[in-house]
Amino acid sequence: MIIKSFKLFNESISGTELVGKHMGPNYPEQDNSPMKRVGLVDIVHSSAFNKTVTLDEYQTLYFDYLKIGGTPLQGFNKENLEVVLQFLNL
Repeated sequence: MIIKSFKLFNESISGTELVGKHMGPNYPEQDNSPMKRVGLVDIVHSSAFNKTVTLDEYQTLYFDYLKIGGTPLQGFNKENLEVVLQFLNL
């Protein structure tokens, strides 16, 4: 089928064009789920304080920790959670 006008071309596009390895060797697979990231953890449990904290709760605790005078920490992990909880006496 030969498309002779731009209007016909626009009408022929369905929105489900092929993307990925089936398009050729230079087209990588694309993951369309931005929420999935390898190594990203949403919940951390501290056995020392017997407390489970989500990422949102940790951010609230972390900002309180910084307001009181805590030093900046990198990342959301068990060690940083325990530092924040110990500093806040929770």
